[in-house]
Amino acid sequence: MKIFVSSVVSGFEPYRAAARKAVMLLGHTPVMCEDFGARPHSSQHACMTEVDQADVVVLILGANFGYETETGESVTQQEFRRAKASGKKILAFLENVAMDERQKAFSWEVSDYVDGLFRVTFTDQSALYDGIIQGLNQLSVTRQAISEQEFMQRLQQRNGNGRWGGYDQEARIEVAFFPQPETAGTLRTAHTQHEAFFLKLCQAVLGSIKGGYKDFDSADQTGIDTAEAKWRHHESGLSWLSLSLANTTSSRNIMDSYYLSPSRVRQGAEAAFSLLSEGKGGWFQIGLYGVGYKLFAEPPAVPANSISTPFRSTVNLEERSLLIPATPAAYRQWLDEVMFRFERKMSM
Repeated sequence: MKIFVSSVVSGFEPYRAAARKAVMLLGHTPVMCEDFGARPHSSQHACMTEVDQADVVVLILGANFGYETETGESVTQQEFRRAKASGKKILAFLENVAMDERQKAFSWEVSDYVDGLFRVTFTDQSALYDGIIQGLNQLSVTRQAISEQEFMQRLQQRNGNGRWGGYDQEARIEVAFFPQPETAGTLRTAHTQHEAFFLKLCQAVLGSIKGGYKDFDSADQTGIDTAEAKWRHHESGLSWLSLSLANTTSSRNIMDSYYLSPSRVRQGAEAAFSLLSEGKGGWFQIGLYGVGYKLFAEPPAVPANSISTPFRSTVNLEERSLLIPATPAAYRQWLDEVMFRFERKMSM
């Protein structure tokens, strides 16, 4: 990949050298203004052209705003805005130092909670070097990941439809995970982890020791079944967890069975993340199945005598995302969006 390094130059030479070293260590090509040579165009034209042609922009901000152009922007600010407007991948690194007022405002723009980037701070060349290597490595893994269409094809290749007993009548949540890069040869290991996975299910309050589990094995899959959950691991590395959302508490009003509890959906999705991904990045799918006549709301505190249930032609809802790295924070943020979309779709 061509990596454009954007920062002030004067006084920042050690940091730019660390950036060059990190980029080259990973086999990429650093694009830096020091190497441009003589060109029959303005400096601004040269910089913007290189930003346009780069695969990734590494933005490094220190204390100083740098040269101010006629628009009131710094050169680095122009490069950042050009890259952002064209949809370039940008990795931002902010030096942990007091900044002048203009640079401070620029850093706020870069790291804005909604429209900015999740940036990394650094205090020395070593921390910057390590941060760039980590960021570029994650981007490389993302670029090598299979497409969403390929992920959907992998999901469809499971036995039957691979879901809860092959039926869609019972309300349930299913979380599927496919690590990227792909990890072959995991079926044998997963086969030996039935009891360990069951204990983790119980710790997550998704099963009970008393209820026990049944082993599941086929030519290309392994897993376990409990009264509330089914776990499967495919030889391709794909794994999924199906959790019943049925209300089995006999003391509650029968009308409560028409409600699909958002808190239970979230609990199941969060538990499935830690059980399946184990800190790895990759493709995730969260699906709700058998929800054609359900209300996406908590059962009322006071039992109802009647209820108006919806009818929708779509009884299954699915959302997918590639998360690299798949941190708990990134997953929760995506889950917030998933829950919002599920609620909207089930209210129509």
